[in-house]
Amino acid sequence: MSLVANNQSDPAGSVLPARQGVLAFAAATLLGAFLVFQVQPVISKCVLPWFGGTPAVWTTCLLFFQVLLFGGYLYAHCLRRFLSPIGQGILHIGLLLIAAWSLPIEPSDQWKPLGTEDPTWALLTLLAAHVALPYFVLSSTGPLVQAWLSYESDDPGVYRLYALSNAGSLAALLSYPFVVEPLLSVSEQSTMWSAAFGLFVVIKVSLAVRVIRRRRSLRETTQDTPSDGQQSTSSSWTWTDGAVWVGLPALASVMLLVVTSHVCQDIAVIPFLWVLPLSLYLISFIISFDSPAWYRPKLVAAATAFAFGLVQLSHVLSPTWRVPVEAFAYLVVLLGVCLLCHGETARRQPATDRLTLYYAMMSAGGAIGGLLVAIVCPSIFHDYRELPIAMSISMGLVGVTFLAARSWWTVSCDWKRTPHAVKLAVPVVLLLIVASLTTEREDTIEQRRNFFGVLRVEQNDRRVKLVHGNTIHGIQIRGDDHATATSYYGTQSGVGKTLEVLQEEHDSLRVGIIGLGCGVLATYGRAADHFDMFEINPAVVAIAESHFTFLSDCPSSVQHHIGDGRLLLERMVDVEFDCLIVDAFSSDAIPAHLLTLEAMQLYRSRLRPNGVLAMHLSNNHLDLLPLAHRLVREAGLDSRHVDSQGHEATCTRDARWLIASQRDKAFWDHSQLNDAIRPDENTISKAPRWTDQHHNLASVLRLPSF
Repeated sequence: MSLVANNQSDPAGSVLPARQGVLAFAAATLLGAFLVFQVQPVISKCVLPWFGGTPAVWTTCLLFFQVLLFGGYLYAHCLRRFLSPIGQGILHIGLLLIAAWSLPIEPSDQWKPLGTEDPTWALLTLLAAHVALPYFVLSSTGPLVQAWLSYESDDPGVYRLYALSNAGSLAALLSYPFVVEPLLSVSEQSTMWSAAFGLFVVIKVSLAVRVIRRRRSLRETTQDTPSDGQQSTSSSWTWTDGAVWVGLPALASVMLLVVTSHVCQDIAVIPFLWVLPLSLYLISFIISFDSPAWYRPKLVAAATAFAFGLVQLSHVLSPTWRVPVEAFAYLVVLLGVCLLCHGETARRQPATDRLTLYYAMMSAGGAIGGLLVAIVCPSIFHDYRELPIAMSISMGLVGVTFLAARSWWTVSCDWKRTPHAVKLAVPVVLLLIVASLTTEREDTIEQRRNFFGVLRVEQNDRRVKLVHGNTIHGIQIRGDDHATATSYYGTQSGVGKTLEVLQEEHDSLRVGIIGLGCGVLATYGRAADHFDMFEINPAVVAIAESHFTFLSDCPSSVQHHIGDGRLLLERMVDVEFDCLIVDAFSSDAIPAHLLTLEAMQLYRSRLRPNGVLAMHLSNNHLDLLPLAHRLVREAGLDSRHVDSQGHEATCTRDARWLIASQRDKAFWDHSQLNDAIRPDENTISKAPRWTDQHHNLASVLRLPSF
């Protein structure tokens, strides 16, 4: 990295160890970027249990950090634009010390929501109170460090530090789920992050002092130095450049969010899959700013166009091939579009005197993309219409770029060659957008979208089904069999057998259910029974009451409790249940806080002496059974599990239920439960042990079989 000469004499006559200096700038950039991407999963994990463990928590956190990143970049620009280097150093040192004083970042229990607040604004307020200042300081690091380095050299090579910044972000992204999360508890993660932030403060303060001393030395020996610390000449830029600096990063940000959501929720619901699209997004920055010679717009556009074709072709493939082909195609599209956006943005980078403005406008584009997807689209669309809209715009960009590139191996485009292509692309893109907005699924009778995602009600001549992403939350048969227990809750399932045993013993039951779905479990209710339904998503309750009749047909008294099931149970100190049913783990975005030792102890405390805990553990990619057996054992309960097979005729599905209780041998010997499987002691001893402070999905991933 030839940013400055190996040795450079400063005006005071001393020799500046330039290489050592560059390493200090690089260290600040790398550590700052690493901490920026580490704080996001750390604080997300701290607050995830308080907001139901929903994926929307991560989306909202990402929006918060994107907007704050723009704030940090804008701060760096204003610092350079309006203050001398001495003023910059003094102000930034003060801000660094205040940010260090605000640590640690882990919120206290006083910030737990009541469940009646708007979750988006409650989460944003919590984040602002605990991580806003440290993150703001960290987010300004990239442009500010490069600006300070440009005082020593106006070599455009300073832009390579931006690639280094994204490399640090990529390292943080990949290390968290596979290194940090498995080894450190939540509090330890917060402590280690705070310690690393302290080291960052030391490095950054030393750089600020260096800038102050160097510019003071220059002022004492040089009379023609501009008073504001700016270079004596200023590069020119046009509004076209500004539109590119904002618009293309905005499109890349939108594509990152919509493709991640689609691939991880609608195509392949696999834990940690979200890491891959975000990694591709960061890699596109690294290529564009560190190795622009690798960027060939015509080749990239052609490969991306081919991937667009694969997306359409995948719909006619068999289910075995459709999922991997479609996921691969979308990821190639994402990488290609991000390379085109970031490659052209990097190609238009200005001279170093406009560096901070350039980065501020780029970060503004990223924040605009986040706001569109996280705030605007959920308020105007009832499903994920932003995906086809973003894909349509990206197709137009790909086509125009392909025509603008002069040859297969060139690194630049001649946009003056494409006026006719642009005139053709605009109406085609608009036509595709209109088509996407007016197309509806024939079997869908209602869709609702809120903080917790998109709920879809599907209906045909035989049944009505509630779907969230790719997860079925209940089925009701139409006609005379409408009161039949279906999906994962049939009479042959573990929960069905357990309820029948308890109803034989008791004339009335109090049953708590965490996770309403469409209300299938209400089919087991009798007139003397009472059901407490805990559901975090109000839209689920509304759909269950308007499109399904399980609740209205149920003779039992039913009481709904809106909010996170665990938080609500913690407040119900005087309530005891004959049966507590936890039905929240069929999706792969599981609310882990419902499956920790502390959660099991809470469940046991809310059971009557002969009460029974039933947990639904059906899952395609996570083996939760050994973990659950170990935790209920440590909570003082005996346990078995029941595996049942589904039947198309009754609309039931394969299900796995864990049954836990302090009941005697007679309970387990009942004809309904005598086939329940006792856990293997060796398996339990080797199972992971999740607590509120230490849990990670990697420990329960199912290993692929070959």
